[in-house]
Amino acid sequence: MSSSDETVKAENRLLRILVPVNADEDSRWGVQYALRRHHEGRELEVIFLNVGEPITQWEVLRFRTQVEISQFQSESAQAFIEQASAPLIAENILCRGCFKQGNVVFSILDTAEELACDEIVMPRPTSCLLQWLANNVSLTAKRQQRTVPVVFVDQAGALVEYRVN
Repeated sequence: MSSSDETVKAENRLLRILVPVNADEDSRWGVQYALRRHHEGRELEVIFLNVGEPITQWEVLRFRTQVEISQFQSESAQAFIEQASAPLIAENILCRGCFKQGNVVFSILDTAEELACDEIVMPRPTSCLLQWLANNVSLTAKRQQRTVPVVFVDQAGALVEYRVN
């Protein structure tokens, strides 16, 4: 088989992308990326992931049990996933949702490997000083990426080059 045949075969196989979603609007930018790829003729499977961080603040635990907190996180995750997947379902794009509890960055990278994803699609990091002072999940995931590449997209779903030091 020639290298051009192998390239065509690789381009025709199902592209599995992981799109982490939460309450932030920019987490939906990966949906636009998936729609772009679909309109380019690419066969896709989109996996939406929501990660619930462990709640350890005594102010919360004083009034809610871990079971109640887990239930709330799971219900919220389902709502985020349903909202994000609606445009893809309308286009008959294969998608599914997943909820995990734990460290956000580790869970994203681990899930991408577990599910044999080809890409992790995240919103481009912002340059806002407050965002830099906070733990920027997109940047941290890119720095710690393992076998599955993290790609950044803009609001329109276009790939964005972003150097991570």
